[in-house]
Parts: sequence; structure tokens; C-alpha cells
Amino acid sequence: MSQSTFPSVVDGESPTPVVSVIIPTKNVGEWIPQTVESLKGQDLQDLEVIVVDDASTDDTVERFEEAAAGDPRFRIIANPGSGGAQARNHAITLARGEFLAFADGDDIVPSGAYRTLVDQARASGAEMVVGNHLIMAPQQISSRDRSVPLYRGVRTGITLLDEPRFLRDRVCWNRIIRRASWHSAGLAFADSRRSNDIQAMTHAYCAFAFDVVPEPVYAYRRRIGRTSMTSAKHQPGPLLDHFRQELACFEAVRRLGDERVLEQYFAGILEFDIWAHGVVAIESEDDEFEEVRDLLVELVTAAPQRARDRLPLRPRLAYGLVAKRQWAAARTILGEPGSAMAEAIERSDVETFVRACVESDPGAHEALADLVRSACLAPIASGTADEAHVARLHALARRMHRAGIADQAFTRRELHLLAIEGEVSADEVRARAAEALPAETLQATANAARDALARIRRGGIREAARVAVRVRPRHLLVLARETRPRHVAAAARKAARYARRRLGR
Repeated sequence: MSQSTFPSVVDGESPTPVVSVIIPTKNVGEWIPQTVESLKGQDLQDLEVIVVDDASTDDTVERFEEAAAGDPRFRIIANPGSGGAQARNHAITLARGEFLAFADGDDIVPSGAYRTLVDQARASGAEMVVGNHLIMAPQQISSRDRSVPLYRGVRTGITLLDEPRFLRDRVCWNRIIRRASWHSAGLAFADSRRSNDIQAMTHAYCAFAFDVVPEPVYAYRRRIGRTSMTSAKHQPGPLLDHFRQELACFEAVRRLGDERVLEQYFAGILEFDIWAHGVVAIESEDDEFEEVRDLLVELVTAAPQRARDRLPLRPRLAYGLVAKRQWAAARTILGEPGSAMAEAIERSDVETFVRACVESDPGAHEALADLVRSACLAPIASGTADEAHVARLHALARRMHRAGIADQAFTRRELHLLAIEGEVSADEVRARAAEALPAETLQATANAARDALARIRRGGIREAARVAVRVRPRHLLVLARETRPRHVAAAARKAARYARRRLGR
């Protein structure tokens, strides 16, 4: 491939572009024409688009050339190195725009996106402007602000001290950054085979204030398959790269010297990023993941306890075990809830397992009680276990309780069930388990509530009375324990849509 398939623009021959859009490509021939068309459709015409191809073996280059033919703003060059990070860094050295923007060759930039970002930057003088974005999954399209409510309006001069939750959004393609600011801050993409933008974007958040716009300025295509970067998160090499980047991100955030920002950073990466990447390393016993596990321990032990305390029970306990290098116990915690998990616990030394969990985390008692419910009590209450299996599960639940799970972690009815000794019928144990067992999940509780409301609509006041009698404190406890702000926001949006339909608006 030649250095450029389109005529190079020489300084002085044309005005400096407002935005330089940098796109690394590798085997995205199926999608690159859509990306090009979305850029050609931008109402901000003062663009230069630099595509750096990383040795594609499909028709990416040919399809790009066909889509961009006749438009001198577009050019494609060969990556002088290897990988997406080196491609982006090389393109930055060639960029002439006032602002830098980044895109991937399989995504779409919505119409008007760069105009919105540039207008905001010009109005406030911001060094970086970040926007909402869309996620295009195979079966649906969603907006980022539905799960991370940070993009509800224009915001100016934001820093991580004001809003540390922006560390949950460390992608490079939903923003523009002044090129002069990029260079003055010494930013660069890490040479990583996985998520090579998280380090650069974390450093950008730490380096300067930024503005926020609510409009979606990017549409990310979530692809499944061997050619997608997403699939690389289960391979030891890319995982090692990712965790090395995460340690660099931690150091950048730590240098800010703000405990609240550090806590929010770890709460986010432990619940989402590290959890998504680290589970495969915990579950695997292969030596090839050993260095990955070492870095995982380093990250987890660096996290403030307050950040771990904010996590759901099972991840919190799993991380406690990881910090103690109790890999066998951690694998058991990560198992599929139900009889399979009960069998895994039975194969282990139950007393040693419970003791390891209790010593690893202050919240282990509640997590272990939930484990008893999902692995033992739920299969019993479901009615699918035969008499012998019911006896085994009941005995295992009692053994785990006696091994050291605090009484306070169970309900009164659960304790009564765990206290049953001697000859007792399987039917009685099933009935006691069904009565004692809390609603297992927020989704199950929500489904039950929806069914109850449907019955009330059909049956009126009489049916409402019957439903009220069936409500148990455990249902309210599950709602209080599991409901997150995003669930409340989603419910409010649905209620608003329903109200508008009822009012005919």
C-alpha cells in the first residue's frame, strides 16, 4: 500500500482542518463503507480523515478506497508498526486539525456529531468535550446514559473531583480533544492488544477539565466473533496487557490525591471492567494465566475496602478470596448457582471453604448465606429434587451453617429449617424451604410484582386484598437490597411513557 491513496494536503495549500478523525482498521471490510458514509454526511465539512490500516487480509482497503473516492479529505496509509495503538499514535503525528477525534472502522458517527462537539468546545474553550453514545448490539440499540446517567444535559468545566463516575467511560471515540492539549499533556495510546484507549483517556481525565453534551455523538457496534476485539478479553496475552494498563490508570488516579475519586474508580472497575476480564483468569487453572492472576491480586489489594464494600455480595466475596490467593474457593463462588454449585462445595472441604471465605471479607457471612440459598434451598424448594437429593442438600446447608456462617445472615425461618434434625420427610423440608426462601433476584421480584398488578387490574379491590396478603417482608428486602439508581431511572422513563400514552400525547 502506498503511503496515501489520496493526494496529501500540504500546509499552506488548504486551511487547517477543524477536526482530524483518526481510524485504525483491520479486517473491517464489511463495515468500513458505512463508517465512511457517516463521516461524509457530517455537516461539519472541515475534516480530515486519516485511516491507518493494520495489515488487513480482507477487502478493507479496497472498500475504503471505493467509498471515499473523489473526496480529498480522506486518506489511508499503512501502519508502520503493529496494532491499533501504534496506528493511532502514528496518525496523531500526521494530524493537522485543531481537534483530534477517534473512530473505529466498524462503527458509525451520527449526523451532526462533530458540529455539536466543536460548537461546545468553541463556546467554552474546553480542552475536551465528551458526548453520549449509542451501543448497537445484534438485537437492540441502547444509549449509554441509560446505564451511566452522566449525559442528561450540557455541563461545562467538569473535573474528576466533580464527577468521578466519568472514569466508567474511558473510550476514546465519544469525544474530541484539542490537539495542542493532547501533546502538552503527553498523551499516547498504550501498546496493548486489548482496550488500548483506557490508559490515555484516564490520563486525559486527570489532566484537564472537560465539557459534556447530551447528544449521542457516536454509535459503537458490539460485534461477537473471532475478529472482534471483544473476543480477545478471554486470552492471556490481551488480558495481561489490559491489567498492565489498569495499573497505570490506578497510578494516575492515585496521584490526584482524592480518596473519593479513588474509591469511585475502584468501585467501577471492580464491578465492571475487572470483573468482565478477570473471571476467566480466576476460573482457569492453566499456568498461562498465572501472571494475569498476579496482576489481578495487585489491583484488588490496592482497592480501598470501601470500594469493595459497595459491590454485590458475590463479586465482593470473590475479590476477597482473590486478595488472599484462595483460587479454589474463588472458583467455587463463581460457579453456576444451583445443584452444580452444591456439588462443587460437597467435593471441597466445607469447613475449610467457609473459613477461607469468612477470613477473606467482612461481608462473607451474607454472601455465604446467599450461597446456601441458591445452591441448597432453591433446588429443594423448586420441587425437582428427589428425596435423596433433598436430604443431601439439606445436610450440606446445615453443615455450611455450622462451619461458621453467622446466624444473623439468615432469616428466622431459614434458621428453623437449618435446625431440623433427625427423621423428617422430604415433603416437609421442601415446604419449609419454599416458605423460608427469599425471592432470589430483583428480576424475579419485579416479575412477581408485575403479575400481581395484572391480577389487580383484572380483579379489582377483592383481588388487591388477596395479593396484599401474599406480600412477604422478604420481597421488600430484595427490592431494597438489589435496586440500583439505573433501575429507578428506567422505571421512571417507563412510567412517563405510559402516562403520555394514557393522556394521548
